[in-house]
Amino acid sequence: MSSSAAAHQQEQRERVKELRKKAGIGKPKSLSIKIKEISAYEWNPGMRLLLENLVDGMRREKEDYDDTWVPESCPWTAEEMVGWCDMAQWRLAGRIGLTTDHTGKMLRQLEEDGWIRIETWNDPLTHTDHNRYQVIVEKVDANQRPEWSATMERGKRYKEGSRKTGKKNAGMFSKTNQPTISKTRQAIMAEDDE
Repeated sequence: MSSSAAAHQQEQRERVKELRKKAGIGKPKSLSIKIKEISAYEWNPGMRLLLENLVDGMRREKEDYDDTWVPESCPWTAEEMVGWCDMAQWRLAGRIGLTTDHTGKMLRQLEEDGWIRIETWNDPLTHTDHNRYQVIVEKVDANQRPEWSATMERGKRYKEGSRKTGKKNAGMFSKTNQPTISKTRQAIMAEDDE
């Protein structure tokens, strides 16, 4: 196939894609896919994985809730738990491969950033706090990447002014700023050369 024919085919694909997008034709994306395609938490896959696990653990709507397990002293019914994830924090931590403490910090950060709602209840029998989590779909929808392609814009990996962005500070080593060799080390090196 000639390059002009390939270019024409690509142009046609882009045109069809644009027309389908304008017409609203196409399969709607699941919440799990939308989370994978958010622009937030760039270079922080743990946060995205935690959000995905919250979606995976959400209780789904069904016709009959008679056999649905809900803790005996839980203030909500099975129907009221639909759309919420009530997975234990230790289980979430295990699924994303992080410590329970760090997972707790991440959950609080997601709540502060407006990505999830957290509701807590205390079991009077065991005196244990339990949480349920709800992903805020509107926040996910509002943070979708404007473009999803191999050439898409991505956020910066390092904060502006960090040492990775090229800003030097007095304590950084470079070709011109090297630590001095101690007298003892110089003597040992001189002895080795002999």
